[in-house]
Amino acid sequence: MSVVQLTDGNFRQEIARSEVLVVEFGAPATSAVEELSRRHPDVVCATIDSQAQPKAAAMFGLGAEPALLIFREQIVLYLEAGEHAIERIEALLTQIRALDMHAVRSEIEQEKRAETALRMRRVCPTAKRGRME
Repeated sequence: MSVVQLTDGNFRQEIARSEVLVVEFGAPATSAVEELSRRHPDVVCATIDSQAQPKAAAMFGLGAEPALLIFREQIVLYLEAGEHAIERIEALLTQIRALDMHAVRSEIEQEKRAETALRMRRVCPTAKRGRME
């Protein structure tokens, strides 16, 4: 499979349609994702020029520096600045493929509920005063 060139315009669509998406930000001309796409045709590999497509990079707090981002089922499972060797990316893919995505989604939902409860406690006047008798 060839490497997809992402833009601010097609970034979200590619996330939505890909089971596993490996994105290399600020990718050099000969990047690790090119080799990865040959070795793992079931994985969608993409590059994005952070300077030319700043909105996508900004969504993840990135600037012009190289970075690697990996999604599985539209969930960010890895994001780290710096260049990554093919061996490192393959090791990450092995770990990501082994994840129980049902458990990952469940954990995300629990964290969202906890954040909501904490937020409610901060804004609810009776919660700030304590229980009313």
